[in-house]
Amino acid sequence: MAERIGIRKTSAVVASPVTGAAIALYNITVGRSAIIRRIIWINACGGNSNLSLGQGLAAAFAAVLPAIVTLNGLDGQLNEWDFPQVEIPYTAALPAITLESTVAGINVLLEVEEIG
Repeated sequence: MAERIGIRKTSAVVASPVTGAAIALYNITVGRSAIIRRIIWINACGGNSNLSLGQGLAAAFAAVLPAIVTLNGLDGQLNEWDFPQVEIPYTAALPAITLESTVAGINVLLEVEEIG
């Protein structure tokens, strides 16, 4: 079976919202699915935090990866071999990869591979 060839894309840098809210980090192209390949963050918000990536907004948020602990005053990066590979499909109800954190103001950039 041939390996599916994907296209690497990055999100814009997005600041995490207030606790308990989720914000769209990357909009998946219609008819494709996305695999997260790299997560880059800068925590300069005054406190340690947990970052969660998933789908859905507010109360409908569902994490697709384990939470990432970020330390105040430090930046970080996880590459594709550092976390489980999850294919996130586009659906009309859940068209984006979303971000939720325990502290507002952490800057996050996402690199994905879109396939399909």
